[in-house]
Amino acid sequence: MRGMVEPQAKSEKRVVVVGVGLIGGSVAAAVRHRLPDCQVVGIGRCEQRLQAAADAGLLTGWATDVTSEMLSGRCVVVVCLPVHLIATHVRRIAEKASDDVLITDAGSVKAVICDAVNEHEAASRLFVGAHPIAGGEQGGFEHADADLFHDKVCVVVAGDATSARKPLVHRTRHFWQHLGCRIVDMTADEHDRVLALTSHLPHLMAAVTTTVAGTDNLSLTGSGFRDATRIAAGDAELWTAIMAGNRASVIAAIGRAEETLADYRKALEQQNDERLLELLATAAECRRKLSS
Repeated sequence: MRGMVEPQAKSEKRVVVVGVGLIGGSVAAAVRHRLPDCQVVGIGRCEQRLQAAADAGLLTGWATDVTSEMLSGRCVVVVCLPVHLIATHVRRIAEKASDDVLITDAGSVKAVICDAVNEHEAASRLFVGAHPIAGGEQGGFEHADADLFHDKVCVVVAGDATSARKPLVHRTRHFWQHLGCRIVDMTADEHDRVLALTSHLPHLMAAVTTTVAGTDNLSLTGSGFRDATRIAAGDAELWTAIMAGNRASVIAAIGRAEETLADYRKALEQQNDERLLELLATAAECRRKLSS
C-alpha cells in the first residue's frame, strides 16, 4: 500500500544497519537521503570498510559491535546479513536493547529466521521480519543506491499480531514505506513459497543455463543470454545460504520446473509444434503482463 508516510516514521532518531553491503548500504543511503537528521550507524567486521562507507556519506558513525548505549531510546535496527546469520544476531541485539527498539531485517527467506527468533523471548518482542524485494548481482556498499527501494515491494511478516505487537508492526511498515517501498503483508511460510518461485528458482535456472552453455560457447552469446543469466553472477555463498534456508519450497519449485521442461521436451520429441507454440505463447503472455 502506498501513501503518505505517517508521523511515526519521522520520529526515528537513529537507524543501526548491521551489515553494510549492497542492501545495508542502500538502507543507509535511503535514510540519509529521506531522513537527513537521523543518525545512521553502521555495524560490521572491517573497520576500513566501515570508515570508507562513512567517507562516502552513507554513515554518521560506525562500530564493530552493537552496544547497549547505541540501543538506548527509540531506534530501528536493520539486520542486513546473510540469511543464516540473521536470527543469531537478532537474538544477541535484543538482549542489549531497550523496549523502544525495533529490530527488522532484509532477509530473502523468512520462516527459518522468524522461527528461530520466536524461540527467544526478548527477540520475539522486538523483531518484525521484512524482505524488501530489491537488489542486484553486484555486492558491496560501493553499489549502494538511495533509490534502490523506490516502488519496490517489501514483504512484512506480522506474525502473531496481538494488540501488544501491533504498534511494532505498524512502525515496521512505516519505516520501509519511508524508504520508498510498497508494503505487502504475508505469513513467513507464504513468503517462502512464493519467493521460491519468483526469486530462488530464477537464480537456479540462470545458473543451470550458464553451466550448460559452458565457457567455450560464451563468445557466441548475445543479449538474450546475458539477460537470462545476469543473476547467475551473484555471490555463490550468499545464494547457497538462501536456498538452504528455504530448502523445501525450492525443491517444490524445482519439481514444477522439471514438469514444465518435460512438457517442452515431449513436444519436441513428438514433433508436436502446435503444443510447443502453445507453451511458448503462454510464457510470452505471462511475461508481457509483467511489463504492462
